[in-house]
Amino acid sequence: MTLAREIVVQKDVPAEMRDGTTLMADVYRPSGSEEYPVLLTRQPYGKDLAIATGYMNAIKAAQHGYVIVIQDVRGRFASEGKWNPFAYEFEDGYDTVEWAARLPGSNGAVGMYGASYFGMTQWQAAVTQPPSLKSLTPGITWGNHLNGTAIRGGVRELGSILYWFVGVLALDSLFRKYRDDPEKLQELLFAQVNAIDNLAGEYGILPLKDLPDPAGVVPHMFDKLEHGISSDVWQHLNIDGRYENVEVPTFHIGCWYDVFLGETLSQYEAMKKVAAERGSMPPRLLVGPWTHGTEFPSTVGDLDFGLASSGQFLNYRGDMTDFHLRWFDATLKGDEGSLAGEPPVEVFVMGENRWRGYEEWPVPGSREERWYLHAGGVLSRETPNGGAPDEYEYDPKDPVPTVGGAILMPDVYRAGARDQRPIEDRPDVLVYTSEELAEDYTAIGTVYATLYAASSAPDTDFVARLVDVYPDGRAIGVTDGIIRASARESYPAPGVIEPVEPSPIVPGEVYEYVIDLWATGITFEAGHRLRVEITSSSFPRWDRNLNTGEDTKDSSRSEVARQHIFHDPDRPSSVTLTVVDG
Repeated sequence: MTLAREIVVQKDVPAEMRDGTTLMADVYRPSGSEEYPVLLTRQPYGKDLAIATGYMNAIKAAQHGYVIVIQDVRGRFASEGKWNPFAYEFEDGYDTVEWAARLPGSNGAVGMYGASYFGMTQWQAAVTQPPSLKSLTPGITWGNHLNGTAIRGGVRELGSILYWFVGVLALDSLFRKYRDDPEKLQELLFAQVNAIDNLAGEYGILPLKDLPDPAGVVPHMFDKLEHGISSDVWQHLNIDGRYENVEVPTFHIGCWYDVFLGETLSQYEAMKKVAAERGSMPPRLLVGPWTHGTEFPSTVGDLDFGLASSGQFLNYRGDMTDFHLRWFDATLKGDEGSLAGEPPVEVFVMGENRWRGYEEWPVPGSREERWYLHAGGVLSRETPNGGAPDEYEYDPKDPVPTVGGAILMPDVYRAGARDQRPIEDRPDVLVYTSEELAEDYTAIGTVYATLYAASSAPDTDFVARLVDVYPDGRAIGVTDGIIRASARESYPAPGVIEPVEPSPIVPGEVYEYVIDLWATGITFEAGHRLRVEITSSSFPRWDRNLNTGEDTKDSSRSEVARQHIFHDPDRPSSVTLTVVDG
């Protein structure tokens, strides 16, 4: 293909929605009279800012023979209307797709791309079935707000919620609200910036209804805090249950340390089922070792996985833009050869630090293996033969701090593969470690913990974490998860969410808790050891449980809970990995 040498960039191109609201977009297209497919992304972060163009290079894509459209969603930056997260993206998504299909230089076929909120706008448009939409590439996004977006395991994703509303969205809302009152704007700007700069301290505020909103520009954050697992609002916003409405092929992009990893994999499996039923093109999947973001670096937390792991040089086959363009060449231009030699599923396997290709996910030939918790801090494939339960006290006033992992929080918290030793000496963290591995042990797939536990509280939380212990003692977190005791009936098995009203537990009674740790791709190398940590908090990532049955939204009263973890033949607490040979 001959690359276009001259690209025309049009700023603030208006699109009128069905209710008369005008949304603004920047359009990049090759010069001349030829017509091309359109690649559309819709986002709330500012079409003129680097985040809007860093995920896929608009100039490079236009040179490759596409019209690129980057739109500010309703109520954000250059677009008109009232901002209400997610609420208008179904209808606005449909209208924008059909508007983009009629743009000068468009051949009428539209593909959508983008990550996170950009990814959710794809799904919300796709389920409304706009006729001109032909392809999707949802990256690091979700379909169910109860699985890592607003809530995980029944627990608020406090770290993400506060960071997103205050640290990411607030300033544009402030400028829009007071753009006609510069004196008031200047007065409140300092207060709002101070709130952003002090997020780490604000995480500790209780009750949550007292969180700062000095300029009155984050009302939706407080609205979000109102809704629990059984709220009807999630059923309106969730894509779960609607995937059969999506009539276009999909390419899913995820990260092992992404706050939406579980949802990326669930979406792939949902679309695989849809494609099988229709006999249509199956979805594709790419999962790297990254954290949530649009840069995909090789260094993630404390580890460097090598240049070929990065989004700039993916498996020696180009950057993230190249991967998108090959997909769109196949699905929008009919160039099936563009995907020749590329496996439908590519996952980066940490530890061995290389990409592996498969025909589908779950990985063919994979199997579940269970590792049991034993007395004395032992983790073993052998079933436990007895022993008194392990105990610890969980004090909400002194929670276990978050150290890395799949978080979406201020950079000071450093997401990703982090050494967990700073928290392992705490008396409220139980540690179970295997013997040294005699040979490499590869896990690619789902991970979940099954705990038999009792608490002195009417409600509490349990956290399970899988850790890779290096010969030099480093304890690198691999993946983790959480369950709220009162939400146990809503999360009965990994990947399953059945929203029901919370149910308290009886203090002292033993319950079975299944904690979904989502998934991983890692080779625990010979000489390493597997480790499982059990505790009751990871703060400020997850909202603290007060152990009283009261909600942190309205209460700050807490009690210390005494927790018991059982590991006997009748109550064999364990962690289950999905493993592959070779």
